[in-house]
Amino acid sequence: MTVAAKPPAAANPTAIAAKPLLAVDKLCKYFPVRRGLFARVKQWVKAVDDVSFTIGKGETLGLVGESGCGKTTVGRALLRLIPATSGSVTFNGRSLLDLPRSQLRPLRRQMQIIFQDPYGSLNPRMTVGGAVAEPLRIHGLVRGATLKDRVAELLQQVGLPPDAAYRYPHEFSGGQRQRVGIARALALDPAFIVCDEPTSALDVSIRAQVINLLQDLQKNLGLSYLMISHDLGAVRHISKQVAVMYLGRIVEQAPTAALYDAPRHPYTRVLLSAIPVPDPTKRRVRVSAVDDEIPSPINVPQGCAFHPRCPLYELLGKPEACRKDLPPLAPIDPESKHLVRCHYHADISRLDSAK
Repeated sequence: MTVAAKPPAAANPTAIAAKPLLAVDKLCKYFPVRRGLFARVKQWVKAVDDVSFTIGKGETLGLVGESGCGKTTVGRALLRLIPATSGSVTFNGRSLLDLPRSQLRPLRRQMQIIFQDPYGSLNPRMTVGGAVAEPLRIHGLVRGATLKDRVAELLQQVGLPPDAAYRYPHEFSGGQRQRVGIARALALDPAFIVCDEPTSALDVSIRAQVINLLQDLQKNLGLSYLMISHDLGAVRHISKQVAVMYLGRIVEQAPTAALYDAPRHPYTRVLLSAIPVPDPTKRRVRVSAVDDEIPSPINVPQGCAFHPRCPLYELLGKPEACRKDLPPLAPIDPESKHLVRCHYHADISRLDSAK
């Protein structure tokens, strides 16, 4: 008797939907410190150390932390604007760090960056139209009269008039220049954009306009963002997930509401307590670091890197585990998506009772 072969099992639609657009695993970037007559490597600056996260299609991950914590280095390393020391970056199922340059170039059309400085990121000798058209020319996508139409379309998409193409960057305000940078990033129809502190050089009122523009573009074009910023208010407004970095490592990562409403790492508490409250009748209770001086990334403290500045470490009587053992980035409970790198995150509420 012949038994009919069973048809192949149907693919799990939930698993397919859950596949991330970008997956970063154990990414490291160390910079050598050279000294002496022969410029030998004496030490390493651990700018990024064991960073992992994922970003789904149409989602935004906010990456926050103090200046110098490694946020921008993460963004540039995963785009291969600087070489990574180790780790892996997978974009749309392809490993980026192992690709030769000939295969990487087509992928660059799908991954773009918006730079922090709207003044330094545009060539002052090139018209706005030339700056926006440049990536289209380099990749040979649009030519001739069609190129002018595409540039005008991109400028209108970011809220600038088509005749702005004939003007130079110095004729625009900072907010308008940043819109030009966004138009240039959109020129190749990317799926993923690294937003490297796109609002830090702008006035407060202009920041809101740029954030709203990025949200509208994400909704209309299905874009994914890595939002690098120290503006915690803007990150909360635009991000689905937030990761907090300190001295090259992620110390807390969670869905936005969970992280802002119930932070579990003392460093996150310190950052959030510094956000101004836009109501003169209310006062935010400040959680301060023990020491305002950030340790050098060349000599990262042993154990938990934050322990020399940690108010919880002081409150608990300086436990030995904080000084000697590096805590893993682990969920606060088995079913939670809230990850924290702290030995005593369960005692975080004691900071509230100590005020």
